[in-house]
Amino acid sequence: MQCILGTMTFASQVDHDTSAQMITTFRDAGFDELDSAYVYNDGKTEELLGDLNSRNILNGCRLATKVNPLAGGLGADSVDQQFLTSLQRMGVDRVDLLYLHQPDLDVPIRATLAAVHKHYEAGRFERFGLSNYSAWQVAEISEICRQEDWMLPVVYQGMYNALTRDVERELLLCLQNYNIAFYVYNPLAGGMLSGKHLDLNKTPGKGRFDGNVQYLERYWKPDYFEAINAFSAACKEQNIQPANAALRWLKHHSDLQTGNGDAIIIGASAKTHFEQNLAALQQPALPDNIVAALDHGWELARPNCIKYFRP
Repeated sequence: MQCILGTMTFASQVDHDTSAQMITTFRDAGFDELDSAYVYNDGKTEELLGDLNSRNILNGCRLATKVNPLAGGLGADSVDQQFLTSLQRMGVDRVDLLYLHQPDLDVPIRATLAAVHKHYEAGRFERFGLSNYSAWQVAEISEICRQEDWMLPVVYQGMYNALTRDVERELLLCLQNYNIAFYVYNPLAGGMLSGKHLDLNKTPGKGRFDGNVQYLERYWKPDYFEAINAFSAACKEQNIQPANAALRWLKHHSDLQTGNGDAIIIGASAKTHFEQNLAALQQPALPDNIVAALDHGWELARPNCIKYFRP
């Protein structure tokens, strides 16, 4: 299973030196894709990557960025401004992968796609991706691109983990139909599947949930805590760390398909956690009791599971 380094914690929870160490560890493990976005940490993430690039730490890495409707919309002018700014921040003239970060319902999609294709023809990116779009929007975009002979989307980045499986309902089948690879984000449910949050009534400390309304609404729910506690108990029986088990579930027990180019985006707020996450993806399938606990947990979480698309 391919692995991608998510950089959303860079320049916030992870400083320059640790970021460099994580990239080196990632490269040494045989991987080379780094995922970023225009909006991450108000641009500081991409500026950090640019600094590392100037020090030759990114040599050979493939970079991805995203343009976001919340940063001025996805009209042509905003697409141009965001994408060119991202290139400047990272000190490159092209990236491997350019995403639309989420839908912009106020701009006709053809206008957005035309703006993106202009940059493709200029050689500023190699692959086109979507993130947080519904299955019908993926189909619509794919058909428009075919009709216009524009670049086709070949990657979709979406939320998927053992307790958040809404993508299985229709999205994954749609992606397979259009030969689009699926890249997983939130494989640990923002840290919930690490087992460090077990009490609904305990205020989360520093980290992903600290004052983050989006993540609190996504995962901080009674059903999720019931599922997490049962999952953590099953892991304890097998002497397996919950984060390790959650990543192994994605690799061995989920609906991901290696042959389709599917991949898992991992990141961390500490180098040791990142190394542990990388190692987990090299380990075998899980014991039956842990798989059963996660399947039961999904049945608990399913009624209140957040939808996979936005807005």
